[in-house]
Amino acid sequence: MPQNIEDIIMPEKRRSIRDIPIPEGRRSTYTPPPPSRNFSPPAPPREFRPPVTVPNNLDTYSENKRPPRVARKGVWVASILALLVLAFALLSLFNSSTLSYVPKSAPLLFDADMYTAEKTGNGKLFYNIIKLSKDKGLDVAASGEKQVSRKASGTIVVYNNASTETQRLVENTRFETPEGLVYRISSAIVIPGKKTVSGVVQPGSIEVIVYADQAGEKYNTSLSDFTLPGLLGTNRFTTIYARSKTTMSGGFVGMEKSVSAADETETKSLLEVALRNELMSEARAQVPEDFILIPSLSSMTFEDLPQTNSSTEGNATINMRSNLVGVMFKSGDLSTYLAQEKTQIAQDELVDIVDLESLNFSYVNDAPTDLSSSEKIDFSVTGDAIAVWRTDEVALRADLLGKNKRDIPTILNNYPNIVSATATIRPFWKSTFPSSADSISIKQMPVK
Repeated sequence: MPQNIEDIIMPEKRRSIRDIPIPEGRRSTYTPPPPSRNFSPPAPPREFRPPVTVPNNLDTYSENKRPPRVARKGVWVASILALLVLAFALLSLFNSSTLSYVPKSAPLLFDADMYTAEKTGNGKLFYNIIKLSKDKGLDVAASGEKQVSRKASGTIVVYNNASTETQRLVENTRFETPEGLVYRISSAIVIPGKKTVSGVVQPGSIEVIVYADQAGEKYNTSLSDFTLPGLLGTNRFTTIYARSKTTMSGGFVGMEKSVSAADETETKSLLEVALRNELMSEARAQVPEDFILIPSLSSMTFEDLPQTNSSTEGNATINMRSNLVGVMFKSGDLSTYLAQEKTQIAQDELVDIVDLESLNFSYVNDAPTDLSSSEKIDFSVTGDAIAVWRTDEVALRADLLGKNKRDIPTILNNYPNIVSATATIRPFWKSTFPSSADSISIKQMPVK
């Protein structure tokens, strides 16, 4: 096929700067060196990064750029100073102090020294009575059955409001309930006379166990009042009377489980030991804080109670009651009274005997037959002890309020019963005692 002329004519080529000839005078005479065999192409250009500008506000400063070292050091110093100021301020709020002192003391030696204490009156040493009762039972294997006829019994309090003189009631004196049930005392008693205390007349009284006039459950009664039929028709019928302290119980007629004599004796011995320990522990718990109970001067009696049926098949329950009449003294009064004959004590001074219970107390003669109705007791004391003079800590605390440490010797001149003392004031930089008594502690140190 014939071609058109346009098909064979080359199109005009666009001219480039490379096609412009260089003048002869400007041509370079530089001849490039031959290519090296170890030739490495040039590294590509680095990525452009704009310069970092540090802002003036540190809070918006980027975390991957740290502040100058001088600025960080200033922040730490300021923080430490702030904490120190806060700590000093808090410690100043908790201002407190303690004065520890060693009191005056003296050794005491007792060699069966005799003393007398009175329940009332004008004596120099007084004692008080505490009364407690406790019932306890123990199971024991029964060995058979037996016919029994038993009278009910219980404790009553007999009052004498007739006169200031004692009143004696003979053995088997009758006491009658409003229902006509009669109970009797097994031995004679003496009722103390009435007395006046702080303008109030108080009848004399005594506790005693009474037994039903006849056996049987009919006489098992609740608490009641009693009159004395033997005084009917006299003016003492209404002024000598009695009231129940315990219920009347134990009355029974019929068949009952029996216990061998050996088992009964052993069980009662165990009951006595248990009752003695438990009742003395209860008595100590009830004694007021500033009193001391003297067990060796106290009286404890045991009373057999009627046997009862056990919840365990084949067993019977042996029962017993313990009655405690405890002698107690006010600790400070007893200490001062015992020590005043052994060492020099001023009239207005008080002492405490360390470990007062460690001394041995005993009756000079036999113990009173009825400690409850006795008006005085004679006892002796044996042993070694230490007397410690008392210090008025309330007054001492008041004298220390707001005072400087250097004033302590002057203050202690008013307290001759203090041998030495040391003071601790908090916080440590303070040298004066707090102005609040609640912030000052007074501590008595043990004597040697």
